[in-house]
Amino acid sequence: MGLYSDFETGTSYVYLQKIVEILNEPICVLGGWAVYFTVNVAFRKDQGRNYIGSRDIDLGFHLNKNLTKHQLKSSTIGNTFTLLEKQGFKPLGFRYYKDIHVETGKELTSEQSAKTPTHDIFQIYIDPIVNEVHPLFREVFRFDPVDEPLLSYVFQDKNYRTELIEFNKHLWLPTPEILLATKLKSVCNRTKDEKLIKDICDIYVLSWYSPKKFHQLKHDVHRLIDGLEEISARVQSEDLFKKAEIALGIEAKAIKNIFVQLLKLYKG
Repeated sequence: MGLYSDFETGTSYVYLQKIVEILNEPICVLGGWAVYFTVNVAFRKDQGRNYIGSRDIDLGFHLNKNLTKHQLKSSTIGNTFTLLEKQGFKPLGFRYYKDIHVETGKELTSEQSAKTPTHDIFQIYIDPIVNEVHPLFREVFRFDPVDEPLLSYVFQDKNYRTELIEFNKHLWLPTPEILLATKLKSVCNRTKDEKLIKDICDIYVLSWYSPKKFHQLKHDVHRLIDGLEEISARVQSEDLFKKAEIALGIEAKAIKNIFVQLLKLYKG
């Protein structure tokens, strides 16, 4: 698989473990690592290798718009930001990051990063994602977060989350249909080809290797999100599926077929 290097995904996994160890339970993991934990056992059994890991770490948070400024600052997400900064993560736009030296694997200070060639630096990103944006969020935290309304299902209804123990901590993962819906939604917003290819790979494996049967997944996804025509238009290029084939080690035709079936209007 050539999408990400072993160093990138290995480093991300190490930092996922470090972050999970310092956060309060339960910890909601989203994005690529949530997909990995959902499909990897079945994928490895079928393919004889692990599924692609993730470069970034996505964490989910539930916010109530009625929280006061003080309550927001001391909420789970506020405490998480404090803990990340104590661990040396720096804010950058809507995310937090650290610079890691590619050859040594060691963390770099700002001064060291300035003296190190960019190709020798791997930036590990933590992306906090909220179910809705609190009106005082920017005032309190000085940035606008990424929001994903489907997260509300995960926090408000146990039927929309999978609970597991990983790294000796209690984690929550969105159920396959929630993950699949979020991945499909992100397809239309991708500007980087690499991210789009990873989404295509994630959508395929969630459809094929997650515990829920495809017919039910499709039904649930069509119920959760709109705009499937726009998504379909975004993935018309044969080149995208060929790149996904290289990354995933599965024929482009098989990957494309899943998309064709998944994006068809549900007939019952």
